[in-house]
Amino acid sequence: MTTLPLDISYTTLFEGLGLLSLATFLISLLLIPYLISRASVDYFLIHATIVEQRHRRHPAIAFVIKIIRNSLGCILCLAGFIMLFLPGQGVITMLIGFSLLDVPGRQKVLDALIHRPSLQQALNWIRQKTGRPPFHFPEK
Repeated sequence: MTTLPLDISYTTLFEGLGLLSLATFLISLLLIPYLISRASVDYFLIHATIVEQRHRRHPAIAFVIKIIRNSLGCILCLAGFIMLFLPGQGVITMLIGFSLLDVPGRQKVLDALIHRPSLQQALNWIRQKTGRPPFHFPEK
């Protein structure tokens, strides 16, 4: 049987997990709609082209941007995964995080996710609530 260090009790652990759950929920309620409303209408149509153009910039700037985007993408993917089990918008958060990552096969996964009608409806519902026009999605 594993025991926790003397200064950490189960009560403290559960309080910490409860606070983490509350924080991810509140952050997702504020950050995710903001990010979705700020994206251009044709984001899912032109995103791959934007990434290619970014890679052609000055190598040092491209490297710094790549590190920042991948770090933020990893954080959002992890937060989205956690939100699958805790309150929050897990799938949408993972979608945003994964769209920031520069990994092989990313576009195929994004295409598979973005073609789900329920996800399209959720994204456009958020845009409607923020007074923005709906996204244009690629055809299958």
